[in-house]
Amino acid sequence: MAALVVACLGALALPVGGFLLWMYTGPDVDEPRAAADQFVRRLESNDDAAAHESLCRRIRERTDVAAFTAAVERLGRPVSHTMGRAVFTNEAGNNASVTVELTGRTGQTTTLDLRVESEVGWQVCDESFG
Repeated sequence: MAALVVACLGALALPVGGFLLWMYTGPDVDEPRAAADQFVRRLESNDDAAAHESLCRRIRERTDVAAFTAAVERLGRPVSHTMGRAVFTNEAGNNASVTVELTGRTGQTTTLDLRVESEVGWQVCDESFG
């Protein structure tokens, strides 16, 4: 009986371990990380129109620039940021999550896990902004 349990666990460990290895060391996450970084830099420089254009179509269609700016101000406009971990969130490698720590005008920090998708290039598709 114990041998059967060990055999089943061993059979499951290979695909699960392989997926986790692929998720953390698989395709290069530089492009989604760069898209998230550019988006946040635009917020820091008050270029909300350009930041709005960096959003995926679904978010842009339901949120105009004025509503987007209001969302940024509610969240706390960043003055600096630190990029954190980035990982793909699907097997195809066209969705990613990028952790960003934002520092606001008062020094308060907010950590976001920005959802980034590849539509036409990489774009931020995060519900926090729309």
